[in-house]
Amino acid sequence: MNNKLKVKNDKGEEKEFDILFSFESENTHKNYVVYTDFNKENDIIKCYASIYEDGKLSPIDTEAENNIVEEMIKTLSEAAKVTYQITDN
Repeated sequence: MNNKLKVKNDKGEEKEFDILFSFESENTHKNYVVYTDFNKENDIIKCYASIYEDGKLSPIDTEAENNIVEEMIKTLSEAAKVTYQITDN
């Protein structure tokens, strides 16, 4: 995985994002990627997260998985002293 990610929205428009980090969960044994375009809303950088498997992105559709990603974002953003917020694609 490189530092950029291209994602198509519901309209088929392609947008480029910067990858913040990726990780494999010990609980789910899945790989997740967290990415952003660095747009801010109320001084909070909007970011997105997806499951990353076999070079493809899939939505995170369970609350348990969403909690795992949010906890990782919280831990890393506290260490970096930055505030991120997960946003639906």
